[in-house]
Amino acid sequence: MKRNLFITCALGLLSGAFSAQASNNPWEYYRMGGNYSSAYSTRYDSNFGMSIKGMYGFHSGNDYGIDMPDLYGAQLGLHANIPSGSVFHELSFNLGALTGSKTYGGELKWKQQVFPFTAGYSFNVPLSDSATFYLGGKIGFHYYKQELSGGGEKASESDSSGTYSALIGFKFAVAEKTDLVIGYEITKYWSDVDPYHFLSLIHISEPTRPISIS
Repeated sequence: MKRNLFITCALGLLSGAFSAQASNNPWEYYRMGGNYSSAYSTRYDSNFGMSIKGMYGFHSGNDYGIDMPDLYGAQLGLHANIPSGSVFHELSFNLGALTGSKTYGGELKWKQQVFPFTAGYSFNVPLSDSATFYLGGKIGFHYYKQELSGGGEKASESDSSGTYSALIGFKFAVAEKTDLVIGYEITKYWSDVDPYHFLSLIHISEPTRPISIS
């Protein structure tokens, strides 16, 4: 309800404005006696790793007759990898910082800041020695702040609400401890607003170190 009033205010201002790992085979480092599944499970041990991801999101809907600003920013994550045969499961905690703004009719400016905090799960399937497919989701909450200005007037609000996402993508081993991940996420921030679509432009993660076996 509060957001509906905020968007109604935006439409009013808008109306007024108009009128006025690097080797040939990076996985070789993790092999154990030529057994691929053992090497994979060793690399993705249940210890924690870290990741950082650059994100760009766009809004495909046209809620209340107005396009919402695109969002861009970064997400920091902590993850644990749990091996299960030749696949592995990833559990994560993620903290993001996103911002974006848009000007309508040369008068009204809408600025948004979104800070999501989520827990995630993904199912990971190796496709080759260097490529992995993943599918999963995230759920949590987000804090947001937005501001509308135009025609000498300004309105702002901040609040928090739940959020959830579905994600899909590919991981590529580029170094001994680094993956490049390219992915897609569809994220719902507000119940009365269509979801955002995010592209993971750059995602570099540091997998857990292999266990030394004597």
